[in-house]
Amino acid sequence: MTVDHVQEHQRQRPFRVSKSFRELLRKPRQQKHQHNLTLPLPSLPDDAGSPNDYIYDILYECQRGSWMVGYSSKTLLQFDANPWCDANMEYTPMDTKTYQLPDPTWQWVSKEWMVDMSGDVDEAGWEYSLKFHGAVWHGNYKHFRSFVRRRRWIRLRRRLISLDELKQQQNDKKSLDGTTTQLVDNLAAINNKHTLSPKTIHNDKPSSSTGAGPSSSSISDQEELINILSQCRMDRERLVVFEKALSTIPNASQQLLSLDLLNVFNFERTKCLVLQRILELRYTSQKDSLSIQLSTKEKQLLQSLGFYSDIQNILNQFEK
Repeated sequence: MTVDHVQEHQRQRPFRVSKSFRELLRKPRQQKHQHNLTLPLPSLPDDAGSPNDYIYDILYECQRGSWMVGYSSKTLLQFDANPWCDANMEYTPMDTKTYQLPDPTWQWVSKEWMVDMSGDVDEAGWEYSLKFHGAVWHGNYKHFRSFVRRRRWIRLRRRLISLDELKQQQNDKKSLDGTTTQLVDNLAAINNKHTLSPKTIHNDKPSSSTGAGPSSSSISDQEELINILSQCRMDRERLVVFEKALSTIPNASQQLLSLDLLNVFNFERTKCLVLQRILELRYTSQKDSLSIQLSTKEKQLLQSLGFYSDIQNILNQFEK
């Protein structure tokens, strides 16, 4: 060997590995055959809504092993994928048994999870590769090229309320905010009146119309009151109208003792408040008496309440 050859050999850099084995395994590489994640929707009826309201949920089941010893998720290595992954092959704590819908506005179309048999997969839906990250997936087993495998589970869900309907509901809610705020203020004023004596409340003049429903300034009997209450949308609006009617209906404590009136209200708590208010108005003069006894009709109205605690509270308040 000449001197020139020796010097040229010395100038050559020695070969060494600059990256760890783990980095080489996880290095992404352009795949020759990318699997298309776009799944076709099944045939939908005409009234099924927009195709944008249907979404496939995707879960990947991952295992490691070989043809000789078998495959299992318990043999996955530290740098492998998790036993269950989402559509992006990232960790998810859920599997096909514990997966939940995003929110109550969705419902399942598919009765159960299904293995995706589209693409290059074997008879059980598995596709094999050398590693999970940056390798080519194939459906048939190849020696020394099939140390890991995965299969895709899919399930179709649909939105109960379409996006257009959801936007419309949000707009309607905003338009009602002004009216609702005023109704809440009126209801708060009524609750404050309950802290005063019934006589003081009875002598109060009705306030002007609040827009809670049809005009209640001239209600003269129970039938007219029930008709107006039926046109109201919510119980808090009905309470405003009912409180005004107590000062305009003659002998209101006697006329309003009716099951038809209580049935106009939707909630049991509201029915209890209405009946309690009528009884307070009826027994104002006897509140301090030691011998208050409710009539048979009043007890029948009490029994129509849905909760025993409400019945007992009213009995304890009036019967002595």
